[in-house]
Amino acid sequence: MVRHIDTLHSQAAHSVLDSWSSTFQDPTYRGSEFLELQRPDGQLIQPLYLNGGPWLSYFRHSITELTHFCQCITGHTPIGAYYRRFKINEPHGCTCRAALQSRQHVLFCCCDQYSTHYPRFLRDIASFLKYNPTAFGFNWDPSGVR
Repeated sequence: MVRHIDTLHSQAAHSVLDSWSSTFQDPTYRGSEFLELQRPDGQLIQPLYLNGGPWLSYFRHSITELTHFCQCITGHTPIGAYYRRFKINEPHGCTCRAALQSRQHVLFCCCDQYSTHYPRFLRDIASFLKYNPTAFGFNWDPSGVR
């Protein structure tokens, strides 16, 4: 009986993953701000949950880096482009005097605030976040919520 339940659970999990993977290919579902990451062989990395997935395994050591990574790939990160898109009254420019602080700017151009690694693959972004711990994170007021 237990084996039958395990089989059903496995089939259900694979069915959900297959459905989600298919739906994820649609840019309107994924969203226009979703950062597409590649494997070194050029194939796009798709999120999975099995065995920690190809994303989570890079961030087992730091929940903060994982949080910043998730904010980076979804485009929901406290930078100028996000503030502009959601009409938040915060500066849109970068400290390096670039007119717009976008994810692309932070990852590939800004050398004023970040040590630039020119990330292209998942391991590159993990390394970038390790060496740039303030990238894509909120600056919280130590006295509490602002």
